[in-house]
Amino acid sequence: MKIFSIKKRILSLIILVSLGSCSTVKTATVSGKITDIQSGKDGYTATIKNERNKMYLGTISIPNLSNPHLFKQASVGDTIVVKGEVWKMGTEKHIKVEEILELKKKDSAEAKITGIIQSIERGKDGYTAKIKTTNGLLYFATISIPNLGSPEKYRLFKIGETVNLFGELWKMGEENHLTVRKILE
Repeated sequence: MKIFSIKKRILSLIILVSLGSCSTVKTATVSGKITDIQSGKDGYTATIKNERNKMYLGTISIPNLSNPHLFKQASVGDTIVVKGEVWKMGTEKHIKVEEILELKKKDSAEAKITGIIQSIERGKDGYTAKIKTTNGLLYFATISIPNLGSPEKYRLFKIGETVNLFGELWKMGEENHLTVRKILE
């Protein structure tokens, strides 16, 4: 009986110490630049440095997201805005990311394009539309639910339709690509 009582006291002490070292959890939005990435089983931990030079360790994993289809892989140097449970453990600030509100790649330029859809190639979460602009340039625009941020913003266009799109421009070889972030009316 005496051993059981000692084990019970030790367990109580461990629980009290654990509760004392981890402050209360609250929901918050954190934004900043990613300074480090540590890969994990279902995602990664991003070190996010905000405008006031405060660091947050953001756990970004598919099971923690409110909608797993909105998982996005970030890189060091990207700018991110996330929402989730925030707590402090010792001197470290943590956030369990439940939503990725915005992810801006470090080497991207933003642009708006208007053109006619020439062809459509379906993919896993959306499609890539080949678009010819009014000045004759060709763009390959990736239109997907994860890139738009929610299923409500997604729209399936048809060949021959005129579209107005906004997003991040990038090149693959000589091809112009656009990761669509907004469908403009």
